Amino acid sequence: MLNQIHIRDLATIEELHLNLSTNCTMITGETGAGKSIFIEAIELALGGRASQNVIRPGKEKADISLSFDITNFPQVITYLKNYDLYQNTPECIIRRIITSDGRSRSYINGLPSTLQFVKELGELLFHLHSQHEQQVLLKVETQREMLDRFADHLPLTAAVKTFAEEWRILDQEIKNLREKISERYERADYLRFQLEELQAVKLEPDEWRAIEAEHHRLTHAEELMRSIQCAIDLIADNDTKNILSLLSDTRKMLESIHLLEPKVNEWTATLNTILIQLTDLESDLKNYLDNTELDPERLQFIEERVSQIFNLARKHKISPQELTTFKEQLISELQSIDSSNEDLMKLEDKKNQIAKSYIEHADQLSSSRKKAAEKLEKEISATIQHLSLPHGEFKIALERDDGTLPLHGHEKIIFLIKTNPDQSLQPLAKVISGGELSRLSLAAHLALANQTTIPTLIFDEVDTGLSGATAEKIGRLLRKLGNSYQVFCITHQPQVAACGHHHVLVEKYFVDNSTHTRLRLLTADEKTREIARMLGGEKITEKTLEHAREVLQGNL
Repeated sequence: MLNQIHIRDLATIEELHLNLSTNCTMITGETGAGKSIFIEAIELALGGRASQNVIRPGKEKADISLSFDITNFPQVITYLKNYDLYQNTPECIIRRIITSDGRSRSYINGLPSTLQFVKELGELLFHLHSQHEQQVLLKVETQREMLDRFADHLPLTAAVKTFAEEWRILDQEIKNLREKISERYERADYLRFQLEELQAVKLEPDEWRAIEAEHHRLTHAEELMRSIQCAIDLIADNDTKNILSLLSDTRKMLESIHLLEPKVNEWTATLNTILIQLTDLESDLKNYLDNTELDPERLQFIEERVSQIFNLARKHKISPQELTTFKEQLISELQSIDSSNEDLMKLEDKKNQIAKSYIEHADQLSSSRKKAAEKLEKEISATIQHLSLPHGEFKIALERDDGTLPLHGHEKIIFLIKTNPDQSLQPLAKVISGGELSRLSLAAHLALANQTTIPTLIFDEVDTGLSGATAEKIGRLLRKLGNSYQVFCITHQPQVAACGHHHVLVEKYFVDNSTHTRLRLLTADEKTREIARMLGGEKITEKTLEHAREVLQGNL
């Protein structure tokens, strides 16, 4: 609830500090006194649109602070905790400073905050009912929310909405996957064609490297054989000057002097090793030469194989070495396409399960709504009949919604009303007047009093155009509403004002040609004089005071 409001340099208010109470507070004042400034200050503090025009003339800034007691409102506490704005106290202070350059700053519990956060918090703390604001009651969304709140099954409606949203997300995923699968099927045909080409070649891993080396050898076979034969001849042909003969002679020469130089034994050992290795090399070269021959047929086969592999690689714009990897990629992509069907089946199964859960919860919601609608119809009908609409009848139509898994359940909620006996039930927007809508709004909020989650309600001249008798009934209902909410009501009707638990007077006065507005809480005697003024005008007589006492006494 709103405990305190502090205002400095806002419009005609120079400085104001007002302590506020629970229950129902009536706000009155002469025409033009500035009663709406109370609402304007609260709306500005809670994120309403502001401009430098709201600043008191000659001042640099306007400053508004609201102090709320949030002890019994866990929803507000949770919101503050979620944004690290909770101060572990029952008090929540919201402040806004508006400067002459058109800028503003907002604070929650002394911490800078964005206007968006302040607006969201304000929606949990305060609700304004004016003749304009009551138009929201004509909206289908508001009517549905009121019935569901009356039935106290908002968690159930939240579950239904969650299932519907999850179903829609999955449905879109399935559609997207089906489109991809369709595209992939076309791609799969192309992939299979490519894979068949690769499989027809029967290329083995590392085959290209081996076949490329063999092709190189076969292409230069004559040169290879000729070079090897020359090497053999140099090592050990019939010529006495071959390498082996020369090395052998060298060894004999060294051996002849081994008695003269001890190191000769090392040198001869080295020569022996070289002779052995050369002999082995000669044997390997001869063996290679004996087993190698010119093979035109093999060369032709290898050239055809090289050409086949190279052409396939060129077709796919890759190197021959990459063909094996490319083949594996094709196989992997085809497997992925095949697995898409399994993914699709899993998504469809999940979607069906969510649809089943939705239907179970939506059926439960429909049953609850039907019972709650009958009860709410009776309560609101009784209240509006009491408010000078003796033939008023309120009904709630539950029309089947033919949409696919509607977000808010199986049915549309439509409020119907008739105010005269010869009328038929019609939707609110078609038949209801402003005064009738005011009474219906009060009746609805009275019915919802035990389900309130918003601590403070403000009614701005919702009694405009009503007769004295009806106004008195509305005043009594507002007083009753004050037992569940903190209620503020701006009124011109003395019969309404007399019903408040508390009374705030708005006064305009002038100092040195400067306009000022003040709000003050009235004592019992002051309240009597204000009611007398509202009943009889500026001149207050003992008769009007007595009348005021009677009005007040009758509404206690």
